[in-house]
Amino acid sequence: MNGNTDNTVGQGFPMPEASLLLDKEYYRAVEGWFRNALPMGRPMQRINHWLDYHLFDTTSSKTVHIGTHGWLYPARTVPESDESTVSDEAGRRLFLDLHAVEKITAAAGRRFVFAAVPAKAAIYPEYIGSGNTLGTHSIYRTLIESQNRHPLSGFVDLETPLKKAKLGGVDVYNKRSKLWNCAGAAAAAERILEAQRLSRPAAAARPNPGCPPPDTILYRQILGETPREVRPAVSSHVSGPHSVLGPKAIIYGDAYLNQLMPFLTHAFKGMEVIDSSLETTFGGRMIASDGDMVLLECGGDHLRRLHLDLESLYAAAKKRFQGVIKRDIALETATPVSRCALDATENGLEIRSSGPEAFFALPALPGSTGSVFRMLKLAFSPDHPGSVSILIHPDAGGAIRKTPGHGSRDLIVPLPFADRIAIQINPSEHPGVFILESAQLFSFYGTSPASVRNASRQSDAGGDIYSGISIRPTETPPARTKTSPDIKTKPRARAAAHPTDALPEITLTDIAEGRIFQRQGKSGDIAVTGTYSGAIGPVAARVISADDGAVMVPWTVVDDSPENGLFTGILHHVPQGGWYRLQVRSGLTPWVVEKGRNRWGVGMLVACIGQSNMREWFYTGKEHLPAATLMLHRGGEWVPPGRIGNGALALGNRLTAALKIPIGLLDYSVNGTGLTAKAEWGKGFWLDTGPDSIYRRLIDGVNAAGGSVETVLWMQGEADAARGTVSREEYRQALERFVNDQIRVDIRNGSSRSHLPFLMIPLVKRPTGRDRSCQWIRDAQMDALKTIAECHLAAISMDLENRGRQHLTAASYTTLGIRTAQTILYLLDKVPYHRGPFVRNVTRPSAQTIDIEIEHRGGTDFTPWTDITGFEVLVDGQQQAIDSVSRQNGHTIRIELEEQVPRTIRVRYLYGAHPDTDHPVRDNSDLRLPLEPFSINTRYPEGADI
Repeated sequence: MNGNTDNTVGQGFPMPEASLLLDKEYYRAVEGWFRNALPMGRPMQRINHWLDYHLFDTTSSKTVHIGTHGWLYPARTVPESDESTVSDEAGRRLFLDLHAVEKITAAAGRRFVFAAVPAKAAIYPEYIGSGNTLGTHSIYRTLIESQNRHPLSGFVDLETPLKKAKLGGVDVYNKRSKLWNCAGAAAAAERILEAQRLSRPAAAARPNPGCPPPDTILYRQILGETPREVRPAVSSHVSGPHSVLGPKAIIYGDAYLNQLMPFLTHAFKGMEVIDSSLETTFGGRMIASDGDMVLLECGGDHLRRLHLDLESLYAAAKKRFQGVIKRDIALETATPVSRCALDATENGLEIRSSGPEAFFALPALPGSTGSVFRMLKLAFSPDHPGSVSILIHPDAGGAIRKTPGHGSRDLIVPLPFADRIAIQINPSEHPGVFILESAQLFSFYGTSPASVRNASRQSDAGGDIYSGISIRPTETPPARTKTSPDIKTKPRARAAAHPTDALPEITLTDIAEGRIFQRQGKSGDIAVTGTYSGAIGPVAARVISADDGAVMVPWTVVDDSPENGLFTGILHHVPQGGWYRLQVRSGLTPWVVEKGRNRWGVGMLVACIGQSNMREWFYTGKEHLPAATLMLHRGGEWVPPGRIGNGALALGNRLTAALKIPIGLLDYSVNGTGLTAKAEWGKGFWLDTGPDSIYRRLIDGVNAAGGSVETVLWMQGEADAARGTVSREEYRQALERFVNDQIRVDIRNGSSRSHLPFLMIPLVKRPTGRDRSCQWIRDAQMDALKTIAECHLAAISMDLENRGRQHLTAASYTTLGIRTAQTILYLLDKVPYHRGPFVRNVTRPSAQTIDIEIEHRGGTDFTPWTDITGFEVLVDGQQQAIDSVSRQNGHTIRIELEEQVPRTIRVRYLYGAHPDTDHPVRDNSDLRLPLEPFSINTRYPEGADI
């Protein structure tokens, strides 16, 4: 009955079943059993990999490329296809963003330095091997080309000094390393300090005794071993051995800093180092922190993941701006381009939009020049739904998509280097009525801005840099005593229909079939749009039941004066429920009704995210039929569920039955994805907020579904536990940032609770996992329940049966779906409990007996009565033999040891990667909820120390 020790598998050979014979996960489990159970399994596998590399120059690793003479390269640096267009667009956009970062930082009184580290393949292309050539259209190359045309003042060229050192006979990368060595870091440091005119003693160029040895990341990967962690120290550094008066630096970077830091410390009086693998966004903290200089370092092959948060940088720096001219753009001069209507009001520019095809244009703006960098700031109204798309001509990298955050409504758009810039804006991918509160043009001149004339409208034609642009002073004008003739502030007047005008004709843009609008309270607001021609008159809409035609919302005017062949409005307070259909009519011809055919509803949306075990909710099991009002959302579209997906169907069916409203499950989990960068297995990680990241795909999907959800469900952790490099504290901190700084900023709270609820299913059992690393992740997830507001335990999975190495059985997913539905209903005050029993106290009646007192939440008793499994007793880390574990009464479990142990012991339950759960403790509630895992120290005879 003994449990697991670290790095062992506590279960026997995976027994074959008919349902598993065609499942590849079963055969992987068998392979894992042989590898872990046989005494020589892992050593023999390592020897095999060693022979492959040293004798045959081959490897089974997909992450490493072996070049000539045994040189190792990260596999992704050897491109398989030409992605020149994508790289060029991404590189140009990144370069403009870097210009914006530099100008914002400088305007706040800080120096900005950017150093892109050329990848190993850029310095040593000769060893890549025949048949593989380094792509010439990488983002790094695009940055270099852009730098030659429009130089970034703080850009430090590191490729030249590294190649120069190489030509001088110095190895700047080792044969088997992924990162540069100390000699390469020293050459780079010398160039950085020279470029910034910082002091540098002559000895600094020599390898520093404090410089770490070369990394073995690639070599360990081809041997099938866990790479040793390489990351910059995140504690503050003090100056070197010589007292200096240099600046204090805020340094943001990746693992290359590990070798670079010893060669920089002497030139600064202090450093704060921020690890980009833990804090994946370069944002306002870099300016808010106390420092004189900001150094941004990034490996050339990681540039695609570099996320510069211009909005938070602007928010942190705007009160300290110097050398910046800000001008308002007159919103009444904006013009509709396609499928929208505009009205200038006291609150800003009202945009009645038909959806993703609707664009309006701002007046032409001057672009950036060699001496003046410019950017546009747009401010939309609070709780703006969806993403804003911005088209810029000349094109500087394709359409820009930005989502207004809840902390800031500002959107920052750097303007390309050109004489004149044309800008078109789509306010949202959804139809509706939106408010652009302001648009401002910022010109960064440096510390001595060019003198400009008074920015009043009368001076527009006076020949200043804003000639031809409608602008207004930044100062608030005095209160008006009457309406200005050039600004519409009154409600739009309804145009009277002329008797000879043609009768109106309207066409409804129907709501997508099966769409579910997230409710707010017990109702939702629905955008109504379509085309309009003929005599102008009001357009009204109503909602009827799709089943019997009953009127749910009576005829209500949504647009009293259609413009530009378009009507758009909001139908407020549509009651929760469905399915519904929409109808519209003109007030001039009320007998002609345009009827929508598609069914839709107002209900609850649940975003389901994580990795493969979350995804299997939607793809494993065929035991359920979907409820009539259950829909799925994936790939940006609403799709009806079939019979596949036990977990999703169990969750959705239970909620629809209990709440009598439509339920939408957003399926955006991705197999093999980690939370942190250290858990990157080639599938992405959730802290990555870059434009091509899995997180961005989630946000795009949520925006496509309306931008608001009632609950987020998270089931993840396997990827972060696999290598054993993510500690308990690191995962907890990363999860806190993910929830508070990403999820709750980019997704609107559709619930009635203070924060968007984040529900979590802790790490499942892993038959071939490591106890310690799995427990780190699981403990961190339980810690987060206490440190993150409105973070709740959705369900425990540890008592459920596995299928293969890491996934659960179809029946287990059904159980998880029902348990999670119970948690959601509990948060809605529909049920009295959602968690199983927990340990209240542990006592020792004797040196050989342990009593565990449990407290029930929903039940009154538990099973089984005898042969309970999952418990372990340890003394100084060594497991003690257990004779029996049985029920004493409905609240007490007794453990009898084989021998007396009159010492401090640790009692734990459901610990590690794969505890024995043949007979787990479950209560007698309808849901049969499990006893929650615990780990407690207790002494004899004093009692428990919890």
